[in-house]
Amino acid sequence: MNRMKSVFTRWSVLCLSVSGIIGCGVWVKTISTVLAAEAAPQAPGFQAVFNGSFDQDRDGDGVPDGWATAGRRGVVQKLTQFTDPQRGKVARLQCTQFESGFPDSHAMLAQYDRVAVQRGQWYQVRLWARAENFEAGAVSISLVNRRQWASAGLEESFCPTERWEEFTFFFQARQNLRAEDGRLQIWFTGVGTLYLDDVEITPIKEFRLQRQPLLSWPGQGNIIPNSSFECGGAGWGCFAPDVPSWGGALFQRLGQLDSSQAHHGQHSWRLELRREGLPVSYFDYFDPSAAGLQCVVLAHEGWVPAEVGKKYVLSAYVRSDPPDLPGLLLIRHADGPMVSQPFTGAEKWTKVEHTFTAQRPFFWAGLGIDLRRSQHPGGRLWIDAVQLRPVPAPAGPSPGQPETKIADHQPRHPVESTVETDRAGNIFTDPAAGLAFRLRGYNAGPQPALLRGQLSITDYLDQPVWQQPVELSLPAGQSVQKDFTGVLPGRLGFFRIRWKPDNAEGQSLRAAVIQPYPAGQDSAFGMNHAFSWEFLLHLGHQAGLCWWRDWSCQWRLVQPAAGAPFDFSIPDGQILRVLRAGGQVLVLLPFPTAPWATDVDPEKVRAHTQGQDYLFRRTLTAMKPRRMDLFSEYVRQTVRHYQGRITAIEILNEPLYTIYALPQSFGYGTADYIEMLRTAYQAAKSVNPNCLVVGGIGAWPDSRFVREFIEQDGLRWCDVMDLHMYPHAGAPDAYEKAYWECWQRMQARQQAKPIWMTELGIYADDDPAVLPFRAGDAAMSRSQRPDELRAAADLVKFAAVLGSAGVQKIFYHAGICGAWNESSAGNVFFEYGGAPRKMYAAQAALARLLGPQFTFLGKWTEPAGLQAFRFRTGDGKELVILWRRTGQIELPIPAGYQALDLMGNPMVQPALRVGTIPVYLVK
Repeated sequence: MNRMKSVFTRWSVLCLSVSGIIGCGVWVKTISTVLAAEAAPQAPGFQAVFNGSFDQDRDGDGVPDGWATAGRRGVVQKLTQFTDPQRGKVARLQCTQFESGFPDSHAMLAQYDRVAVQRGQWYQVRLWARAENFEAGAVSISLVNRRQWASAGLEESFCPTERWEEFTFFFQARQNLRAEDGRLQIWFTGVGTLYLDDVEITPIKEFRLQRQPLLSWPGQGNIIPNSSFECGGAGWGCFAPDVPSWGGALFQRLGQLDSSQAHHGQHSWRLELRREGLPVSYFDYFDPSAAGLQCVVLAHEGWVPAEVGKKYVLSAYVRSDPPDLPGLLLIRHADGPMVSQPFTGAEKWTKVEHTFTAQRPFFWAGLGIDLRRSQHPGGRLWIDAVQLRPVPAPAGPSPGQPETKIADHQPRHPVESTVETDRAGNIFTDPAAGLAFRLRGYNAGPQPALLRGQLSITDYLDQPVWQQPVELSLPAGQSVQKDFTGVLPGRLGFFRIRWKPDNAEGQSLRAAVIQPYPAGQDSAFGMNHAFSWEFLLHLGHQAGLCWWRDWSCQWRLVQPAAGAPFDFSIPDGQILRVLRAGGQVLVLLPFPTAPWATDVDPEKVRAHTQGQDYLFRRTLTAMKPRRMDLFSEYVRQTVRHYQGRITAIEILNEPLYTIYALPQSFGYGTADYIEMLRTAYQAAKSVNPNCLVVGGIGAWPDSRFVREFIEQDGLRWCDVMDLHMYPHAGAPDAYEKAYWECWQRMQARQQAKPIWMTELGIYADDDPAVLPFRAGDAAMSRSQRPDELRAAADLVKFAAVLGSAGVQKIFYHAGICGAWNESSAGNVFFEYGGAPRKMYAAQAALARLLGPQFTFLGKWTEPAGLQAFRFRTGDGKELVILWRRTGQIELPIPAGYQALDLMGNPMVQPALRVGTIPVYLVK
């Protein structure tokens, strides 16, 4: 979708609100942005960090007072007070030997019995850090109740470099933590040296998330740009208020521009919603959904910064077919209520409006069709002349003073202009043809106007690669379109098309040009959870994301009661749609049991989950079944049902170390999982000997449970071993050793099996919908990168590192869709409407170059600091993925090789410049 960026302002002050993020921390790496987070004087129940400056060492033992180390005996670490030339006395934590795989495998700086916080209070955490020879790459910080080993609300991570940097976090306390129960802990996992200074925790009065982009009122007229659609659909998207799943929001603008009907100008927007053909939102998680959306609202892009308590009025002109079509005016407040006003369509253009009071500092507005409260069959709604503005203040008590009225409709500006493409997601799949887009201008004034401006395009490095001045004559009351075709032919990658009219607001449009992945060909890449919308599946397939890990085939859903016949209608709804779209499905059997088959007293589970219904229902299915023959029959029935359509099944998600399956907190161990895997393997093979059985712990490679799984002969009962990783924001190189050692352990037992990484998280968003930016839950946010270029680079680096250690497939987490004007960073590759992130174009190049099958050939060992992974692809080519750990180096291009950049473009210079952004050599 279009990003009308200069229409929107980005406040230099972050306003921070408690709503919506209770119980999670927020990280801001720098504080170049001023935070409206005023300290709270004399906050009750608070006790600060002791000796956070590390200046005090009264006993002269060389260790800062109030601080100590913690970790297992195999981790050799030393904490000292160190005099730094820049910052004076600081803490230095050195780890010279590391033992991985255990809960206490960490080098930790800890403070006991000092910090106290009060439930519900917000706090700001600040610290300075740097690191040397830092294998771990990232540092974690948390505040815990050490009597319960429960988080008090602070759970964050950061990535120090060799230079001193300040890191800032915000968190809301989850409990009343007494000082004598608390442990503030800062730790890392690997050898290296961490330096810390000025660690402090401070209560703050309030904390509000900043929404963006912001759509500020220009002081008069209409807040909404392109309000009568004379510039097409730019700046508009669709929202469905009642999507039942957390990952299946409506993710595209529905309807179309109509030049045959208009109240203002020559165009309107035609929205259609019929009960017999509702758009269906799919999602495959615990309670799979296939929900027809009965209400669809067309809404403007961006958030209106509002004065809470101030009145605003939303109005529009509508007509409908049939004339009694039910409609809805909708106001959505950030982290707050949705306010709506129903209306009924009419045969002729009719004005509808709703006056409301702003209840939160940010909101957006829209209108559409609502079939939820009636049996109406639906129809078409034409929308035009949408207006949003503050209600004017009363004129005053003077007798005879005329009442201040709101104009019937005004555009935001007399002359407006936008740029658009006609491709889904602005993604182009014919590189030779280049980019194609159109510039639309509209003149609402009574006199002709001349539109002047500059069109430009930047590439994935944000470097200008094309520009053209534009002059467009606009007759009074008319819109004019100018087409641009064949722009940058032969050039692959991510692009931003930027339009900046003279003396007016501009726009930025994400786009990509890729060589599409061959249709019907196997691939090394996929997603955990299939996207809700078919157009995203197709865009994924074009980038080589051809596998989709599905969660819907749960025992409780296909056999809801003991002895009941198996019914696969629920998973069929999820799985078959992906197959019809040309994808391949990894059928995950995520949970070990059905509620009626569990071997654990449900009341014990209910007590453990403290009455939370969803958590109770999910945890109940995580237990071991009381009879393994029942589980075996579930597997057999699943393989039989999907035989000929599905080639692989996976047995349980993240067993033992999470609460998804056989949680260790209920006494289960590795042997329990291996028993279930063996049962499933034998059952699957009895039906289809060629069925691939994916098994394993689904954890990081040096996890204790992964080691035990290998050592206890678990590999005997699977064809593929699975791992999961949500890597810290440090260099991917930091993980190379752990994966290689895991691969060697498998080889040492002569049981080396292919590895599938069935969940990998790498996130970034250069246009975040919320500041401070968080990609998702704690694990996802830990894996976010500072920008999309870094994420795109790391995506390729991880493919090389993992591919060198037996990994043959990678599934990114997750195929989820965020709502209009909300964050969609968790799906990795797409903004709303399928607009690409830089990672998408990088993934398309990687998948095409690597192909579905590849063999690791080894690494180049020189020059020092160079990472160069050599692969033989399925078509017999040699592919080298190379980058520099730090800095940059020039290398001659070896004879017979072609050099390609991150996007797959030929690099024609005689010497190859290799930096931290990967490049390719192909022979």
